Amino acid sequence: MSPKKDLTEERKNQILDAAMKTFTEDGFHKTRMSDIAETSGLSKGSLYWYFDSKDSLIIHLLERIFEPEIKDIQTLLTDPRSIDERLETYVERISEDMVKMLKWMPLFYDFVALAFRQESVKNTISKYYQRHMDILTSLIKQGLDRGELHADSELEAAIAIGSMLEGTVILWFYDPDKIDIKRHVKTNLKLLLQGLKTPLNYQTLDQDN
Repeated sequence: MSPKKDLTEERKNQILDAAMKTFTEDGFHKTRMSDIAETSGLSKGSLYWYFDSKDSLIIHLLERIFEPEIKDIQTLLTDPRSIDERLETYVERISEDMVKMLKWMPLFYDFVALAFRQESVKNTISKYYQRHMDILTSLIKQGLDRGELHADSELEAAIAIGSMLEGTVILWFYDPDKIDIKRHVKTNLKLLLQGLKTPLNYQTLDQDN
């Protein structure tokens, strides 16, 4: 890597760190590009050289948050362990990342709210959501193919696990004293796996209906 490229990445990270700090302290809507420039210690002209808008900063912040996480959990697809163990590792890693991000969670939900109005932000969040779901769905499909899990649809099972993860964070937001994210997602996954490991009895389901 050339010294020039090193400096470019250093400057970008310097600006992204400043943006994260300023957005968190002052709120996304109140923060101006000049505020970020001041926090970063760079001139406003230097800031605009690397990022032309707050939307551009948000997209790069989201990429910086999610890209390492995606690369980490992607390794689970070729992990030789059982599906139970790999799914447990999946939720463990995701919950650890969530706990690290708790102080920035209000900011992240600001970004989610912005996604309803800004297509570029929505597309970035949707892209990483889809990559997460693709990995989770592939893991569950491996379990179905090997007879370790039982479900009508790997997608439905993946949505259940994804909803459990996202829902636990929201419950923590409502009652942080009662909700322990890492403990509760582990317990909830155990309950979900009990259901997924039980062979479907279609005769019983038909009788119930």
